[in-house]
Amino acid sequence: MIDKIQDYRSKLDLTERPEVQRLLREEKNSKPGQTFPDQLREEFNNTLSGKVSSSEVRMPHNIKEEITADPYRKKLFDASGEFESIFVKMMLKEMKSTVHKSGLIDGGYAEEIFEDMLYDEYSKNLSANSSLGLAEQIYQSLSSNLPPISKLDSKV
Repeated sequence: MIDKIQDYRSKLDLTERPEVQRLLREEKNSKPGQTFPDQLREEFNNTLSGKVSSSEVRMPHNIKEEITADPYRKKLFDASGEFESIFVKMMLKEMKSTVHKSGLIDGGYAEEIFEDMLYDEYSKNLSANSSLGLAEQIYQSLSSNLPPISKLDSKV
């Protein structure tokens, strides 16, 4: 039994994987002062150019930095999170409607109200803690129409 556990230990060492080795080599060979988006752009141009549409490749989007820098973007992100919460609530409500009650224990009208509030809280917690990614997608889609943050800083 102990021999089998030792066999699995080698699988846990991620530095031995070829993908990680390639990344480590590239990190050593990277140009000093080159940012991650620049490295991604260069990698795209070298390996994927002509094979994948450039509209499918998106640069990393740091939402936390944007919403701390601009209060309007913070409001937009909060609204995106609320929309995700509403969507999750609708989804949970539809899921609940597929489960038929047996009628053995019936809470009546009070139970319906409580369940509605309970699913409200479930949806808020799901959106806040284990985000489905919908809020981020909505935010990115809508924030693309806003001026870049660097332009906002120069106006202030």
